[in-house]
Amino acid sequence: MDAKLWMYLAYLAITVLLTIWVARTLFANGQIFLRDAFASEEIATAVNKLLQVGFYLINLGYVALFMQTSERIITPTDAMETGAWKLGLIMLALGLMHVLNILVLSRFRKRFQQQNLAQLAPPPPHRAPRFAPDAPGLAAPQ
Repeated sequence: MDAKLWMYLAYLAITVLLTIWVARTLFANGQIFLRDAFASEEIATAVNKLLQVGFYLINLGYVALFMQTSERIITPTDAMETGAWKLGLIMLALGLMHVLNILVLSRFRKRFQQQNLAQLAPPPPHRAPRFAPDAPGLAAPQ
């Protein structure tokens, strides 16, 4: 087998494993965030699963489309450089997808909290700084 084929095989193995790991990590840790955003375990789980499927489809589709290269790969060094470039772009795409998901879900969360403000637990009472003698109505500690 030539160096280009080895690069393709390594690229596919690494990107698929990386995609699975990131998707599972996001699924496990995103559940709490989604539960807070939707205030329902059932809806949070359903949205989390839908996001996971979308994540797999988009990322693995991107991996497949980006696999081909017109670079001449003759030596193992050529294969490593081209593979690293491709892997780096995939990791950037994963990171951007994650940031986009967080931004969208943060908007959902904010909107939900604004609509259900009366049902949310009140924040703790405001406490003045411990040493703030210049603040009106506060006395310096004795």
